Amino acid sequence: MKEPANPAGSIAPTVGVAAPRTIAVDLDDTLNNFTETLRHGQFPYDRAEALPEATFHRYLERIQNDAPEAGDLLSTEYSFCRYKIHAHCYRMARARADGVEFMQRLQRNHWRIVICTQRDLRRANDGTRAWLKENAIPFDYLFMALNKIVFCKAWGIRHLVDDDVFNLAHGGRYGVNVYYPIMPKHQSLPEHAARGFQTFTEVERWIQE
Repeated sequence: MKEPANPAGSIAPTVGVAAPRTIAVDLDDTLNNFTETLRHGQFPYDRAEALPEATFHRYLERIQNDAPEAGDLLSTEYSFCRYKIHAHCYRMARARADGVEFMQRLQRNHWRIVICTQRDLRRANDGTRAWLKENAIPFDYLFMALNKIVFCKAWGIRHLVDDDVFNLAHGGRYGVNVYYPIMPKHQSLPEHAARGFQTFTEVERWIQE
């Protein structure tokens, strides 16, 4: 896997060398089954936890229902508990077999692959890389981006595979082609230009158009 000398730099090609085709791909609920793992996984209380058991189970219920932080603080007891539960899911989530095959075909066909995630990579970088390696998922770059449409525009990326409803709604108007794995949360979206797929084979066909 290639590592950029300057991760924040431009992806403009060297003079005289054709620019590689570039695609950004999300991780959670796109290449894996994160939400299913979160909602149905087993997270037993550890007595070594700094939290009382009743508090842990109350937080766990909120985390499994994707409840946000109640206040404005960036780091709280609840947010740290949520990170630890999420980190467990990052390790345990299953990779989509067709997604793995899709990523491997991208590599064989000389695409530049950017894994673009909302995970806090300051803490989850090593675990994320280990999971990608264990599942034989190739990539060239790994980045955290809260607004992936802005990220894609800055990097000149025309294709984004992602499940987030914000990206579905806004990608088209900014020239980013968004492809998403169809999920129940996408049923009541307003009109948008994103394309929903059942298998990654559809995405492979669309990015060639």
